[in-house]
Amino acid sequence: YQLKEIVNKMAKKIVHRGPDYSGIYVDQDLSFCCAHQRLSILDLSKNGNQPMHSYQDRYLISFNGEIYNFRELRKKLDIETNIYWRGHSDTEVLINSIEYWGLQKTLDLSKGMFAFALLDKKNKKLFLVRDRFGEKPLYWGFNGYSSTKALVFGSDIAALKEFPSFNEDIDPCAINAFMKFSCIPSDLTIYKSIKKIKPGHIAEFDFKKNPEINPPKIYKWWDYKKIINSASKEKFSSEKEALFHLEVSLKNATKSCLISDVPVGCFLSGGIDSSLITALLSEQSNSKINTFTIGFEDENYDESFEAKKVSEFLKTNHESIILKPDDALNLIPELPSIYSEPFADSSQIPTALLCREIKKKGIDVALTGDGGDEIFGGYFRHFKGSRTWSRIKLIPYPARSALGTLIKSIPSNQFKKLNFISQKRNFAQKALKAATRLNNIKSSDDLYRSLYMEDIDSAIFSKSFINEYNNPFEAYYSELNISPSCLKNDPTARMLYWDAISYLPDDILVKVDRASMAYSLETRAPFLDKNLINLAWRIPTNMKVNNGQGKVILKKLLCKYLPKEYIYRPKKGFGIPIEDWIRGPLKEWSEELLLGNSLKNQNIFSSERIKILWDDHLNKNVDNTNILFSILMMQSWLNFQK
Repeated sequence: YQLKEIVNKMAKKIVHRGPDYSGIYVDQDLSFCCAHQRLSILDLSKNGNQPMHSYQDRYLISFNGEIYNFRELRKKLDIETNIYWRGHSDTEVLINSIEYWGLQKTLDLSKGMFAFALLDKKNKKLFLVRDRFGEKPLYWGFNGYSSTKALVFGSDIAALKEFPSFNEDIDPCAINAFMKFSCIPSDLTIYKSIKKIKPGHIAEFDFKKNPEINPPKIYKWWDYKKIINSASKEKFSSEKEALFHLEVSLKNATKSCLISDVPVGCFLSGGIDSSLITALLSEQSNSKINTFTIGFEDENYDESFEAKKVSEFLKTNHESIILKPDDALNLIPELPSIYSEPFADSSQIPTALLCREIKKKGIDVALTGDGGDEIFGGYFRHFKGSRTWSRIKLIPYPARSALGTLIKSIPSNQFKKLNFISQKRNFAQKALKAATRLNNIKSSDDLYRSLYMEDIDSAIFSKSFINEYNNPFEAYYSELNISPSCLKNDPTARMLYWDAISYLPDDILVKVDRASMAYSLETRAPFLDKNLINLAWRIPTNMKVNNGQGKVILKKLLCKYLPKEYIYRPKKGFGIPIEDWIRGPLKEWSEELLLGNSLKNQNIFSSERIKILWDDHLNKNVDNTNILFSILMMQSWLNFQK
């Protein structure tokens, strides 16, 4: 009874992720209990409720996500087996596929996004499984003390924290990582006692042994490197051939994401990815597509006008939501509860507000363009990085390093004068960043890392934090030093690979999943379709990134559906004017967190150093937006935990 009561309490913390049904399963022999909160998308009847047993009762599953090709899998099972189907949900197909084909084969065959817990009652094992790119979250850890210690797992850290005697010791390695990346990368979390399952991985626990003494077997079920190496052997020889197959694959991916028993909509920013998804969706739908965009009063950030033009051309039911500083101010206190651990990508604010408004319109599923940038080369670093490196490498490294040291030796008061002399905003700051790069960069890969990671001065941390933290983060994040062997002579493709295994799962997909599920909205990303991923790596890099342009082949495909002038325009990105907001409407909130007692009490940051950063930002000497917003999000999260 006590176990069931604890788990029910944990489940209540994630009702927003699944408000339609609550289910629970208890196995007294294994001292195992699992609860599920359901968001009904397929088979809205009770036959889709979870936790769900397999047909022959060997397995129990609690499954979060969607299997887009479940109907094909069901037909295949009907040919090979004699299952009596209770309903028509993808969960039922998934668990019975596992029972008949095994876990690995089922995962290989499945197209979709998912995180699930699978109990094998026969072999007394538990499997925690996460999808290829980590679209859905899954946390685990051993918590409690002595006799109360137990394995806990779930979709949200907030649920795990409901476990009695939860160990709240914060991981300094995670804080250091957070300041570098604005997010906490897998498999770290903010807590020492909790880990994330990495994308494409399984954690296997054997209940016949003491799992605390015998830690889980953690292994890959899907290897992105193997996919890339295999696809690279079958590169398209012509752009015409690549375009044809790309269009077919994207159409199939988009169509599969339409499977739903509830209303579906689409994010539309006016950019390449969402416009292409909307165009393909419109072509394949029998009715008008519902599209949504978020805009700003600041024209430098506003894409709502471009999105409206695209929607009018494609004849969608379109809605623009204009975001004002007050909207952000009202939402900011909710961010720590939405994200459950520190997260500082400022586009989380418009993303959350957009998801909230879409849900209010009665939409339960929305398609996004996520993954397009990482797969087809959409970031500035992809199409500017190679050009920048080709210039930098002309200067021998010893000379570059000496020049960097010379620039950095200029006194700061002299540096600030450079802003006025050059008449360019933040010229001095950009010169300092360039000097740091000249000092440290020895290869194109070093340049990528410098563009991806924030250069953090350890002086921002308190002395006690620095003394506690003695585990260099660079050693932890070793994946950024390794890439598929076939990309040895292709630095741009290596950037795409690294972004897909780091920035995409740890930032972009976290941002969208938490923002959407906070309002019980499911999002789907056709660009992450497994067949499309395989095909994308058959397309030569110069068809994706060429002549200082990114997503070249996607733009050419989109020309079939939209006028050229809608397509070939500067990329804005999905940001907000946070630099000006924290000097203006968010100033009072920022000062309280940065200069108030809460910062001193946390004992993580140096209050003297933070005051210098804040004053420089307020006086427009230096644009410290990134570092200040990360500290603000950390402080906001820490205050929320009290």
